[in-house]
This record gives sequence, C-alpha cells and structure tokens, in this order.
Amino acid sequence: MGYRSTVAYTIRFIPESYNKEQSDDDIEKCKQSFYLFLAEAKAKPETEGAFQDEDLKVDEQEMAMYFFADDVKWYEGYTDVDCHEALVQLSRDWADDDGENSNPYIGGAFSRIGEQSDDVVEEVWGQGDWDWIRVSRELICDWLD
Repeated sequence: MGYRSTVAYTIRFIPESYNKEQSDDDIEKCKQSFYLFLAEAKAKPETEGAFQDEDLKVDEQEMAMYFFADDVKWYEGYTDVDCHEALVQLSRDWADDDGENSNPYIGGAFSRIGEQSDDVVEEVWGQGDWDWIRVSRELICDWLD
C-alpha cells in the first residue's frame, strides 16, 4: 500500500524563433542543445537511470522528453524517483534564467497529484508553458456508469 501519486513531466527544446519564421541556423542550434543535454543526462550517474524507465519517452524529432506514471509511490530516496528528480533538476539548471550560462532553448513542466485533494504540485521553468501539463479533478459517481 502506501501513498500514491500521479506524476508527469516534460522537458522540451524550442527554437527561439518558434512563433516566427524559423531559420535553419536557429533550428540547428536548438537540435545541438537537445543532443548535448541528452548526452550529459545519459552520462551522469544520478540521471542515467531515468532513461532505463519505460515511462520516459524521448522524441528526437520533436526534441522533447515525456514522462507519465500513474499510481506510483513518489518518495525522495527511492532510486527510480531520485533519477527522475535529478533529470528534472538538470533541465532547470540548464534553463536557469538568472545564470550567465542559461540555455535559451530548454523548457520544462512538472506536475504531481497526490491522494489528498490539496496535494498538487505544478511547476514550469525556462521556455516552459503552463498548457503542457494540466491538472483536472472530476467527480466520479458509481451510479453514473
């Protein structure tokens, strides 16, 4: 048993000219950043385990990573959770808006819903968009099947 959560996060690389006419140079720099991030994440002992998890999808064409897990024990100190948290933190470090080495292409979003109605975490960083992951609560009644 134990407390269970639903967890989702995405890490994406978006060309600076995303809403404008995209230049080949901008797209190429964005792709280079994406592959450099992947190489670093796969090489770090604290993040490499995330890539062993079948719930993490890497979409090279879209330059994005997607993770979704339902009904999981999301506890700090669990090896599988720690590697995902480290991957999310690495993307935040890359996107550090105040840092002189921040990457202009990376963005991310993280959401976790626990069993309690007030246990909701929603975060966005870098070029992230609040629309990437949305939390929705609904009423389910056994007599309305």
